[in-house]
Amino acid sequence: MSTITIHTENENQINLLKALLKELKINFEINKEENLTDWQKEKILKGISDISEGKFSSSESVAEKARKCLG
Repeated sequence: MSTITIHTENENQINLLKALLKELKINFEINKEENLTDWQKEKILKGISDISEGKFSSSESVAEKARKCLG
């Protein structure tokens, strides 16, 4: 058995592929979960850790710094 991963952009594409696979009598499953890479998980955990340690800036302070830089 082989596995093919297809990245669709909308429901129309999914429906068309489902119809085609059913017509060809090919078993399939649809998984709408997006799996994170180890790198992405690491960055998310680092961000959560930074927040719990108070290492973050509010959007207001970032906007204020940007206004000062832009004049």
